[in-house]
Amino acid sequence: MQAKAQNDVLAVETHAGRIWSLLILPALVGPAISVSFYPTRPARIALVLVAVFGIPSLALVLGGFQYRFLRHGVEVRTLGYCLRKIPRMAIVSYSIEPWALTRGGYGIRARSGMRAYVWGNKVVHIRTTNGDVFLGHSEPEKIVHHLDQITGVVSRG
Repeated sequence: MQAKAQNDVLAVETHAGRIWSLLILPALVGPAISVSFYPTRPARIALVLVAVFGIPSLALVLGGFQYRFLRHGVEVRTLGYCLRKIPRMAIVSYSIEPWALTRGGYGIRARSGMRAYVWGNKVVHIRTTNGDVFLGHSEPEKIVHHLDQITGVVSRG
């Protein structure tokens, strides 16, 4: 069964926001340094709160989103969890588009009929029968190539 699952995988791409770790890391280190100099109860509580939210955020940013292109569709994963499955038959169309912070922000974004998995400024907009999905990637052409393989598109010219 495991060998069959491996044969279904056409490609795997990862989209991480490592640059964002430069913002999160100081938010974790700053309170730790503060507590080492001023070990008060409020400082320790603040450190715990920052760690509870900051460490998972840092893991998410560094791990990024993993896109698994399978014969039957696309899986969006992070930290070992499957966030979304897009069946091949549900894909209506897809195209490369710019993404701006003002468009919806970064990370995992959700609105009615829309899901986005973005750490940068380039996305592939996938229109599906269930709504729109945006997959961020530094080289969106790779995503389009893999989607072409899944959907059977021969050439884009």
